[in-house]
Amino acid sequence: MSRRLAIVDDHELLAESLAFALSQQGFESHVVAPSSPARVLAAVAEVAPDVVLLDLHLGDIESAVPLIEPLREKGARVIVMTGETSRAAWGACVEAGAAAVVTKSAPFDELLERIGRLASSDDALNRTERVELLEALRVARHDERVRLDPFRRLSVRESEILDALIDGMNAEAIAEASFVSLTTVRSHIRSILRKLEVTSQLAAVAMAVRAGWTSPHRHSGR
Repeated sequence: MSRRLAIVDDHELLAESLAFALSQQGFESHVVAPSSPARVLAAVAEVAPDVVLLDLHLGDIESAVPLIEPLREKGARVIVMTGETSRAAWGACVEAGAAAVVTKSAPFDELLERIGRLASSDDALNRTERVELLEALRVARHDERVRLDPFRRLSVRESEILDALIDGMNAEAIAEASFVSLTTVRSHIRSILRKLEVTSQLAAVAMAVRAGWTSPHRHSGR
């Protein structure tokens, strides 16, 4: 039975509450502050837990999915805790190697009971649940590819100009900021509209926002 746990969560009160409550159930619980991925991995290695309770969203670290495989390589089973309701997001955790995913939206006593049961079991996620979550992830990725496919037709410069339009800049401002002629910018805009099969800049911007598109060439300072 797994008895040593590491709790990685940027909500200090919840982490400490879980650690205390789990200790009453006989678990040796250690809270790890998620200051950076490297420090999380180093702290977990020092604790050497059987199980890691990992919050899916860790503040500045954002998604904890990339931490799942390195944590597993250290010999720990990973149980992801999250307020995220997307089944595709849960599927991404399972694909990365999580033993189970639990929702934080449950009352604390239910959350504690489920974590305690999962931490004590070697078979946290049944095959049906695993297949369903992975299928939700597959569907979500397919839908994303369909939504974003038109934007892959854009050149680097066209992507940058569409990004600027989304930020509220007009053609004149883009030309001035880019040190190119207004004629050149307008030519790029016409090409963007043609490739996206829309008839106006407003429609192109709306399409990008609905699709959740961001330029892969976006400048870090903007």
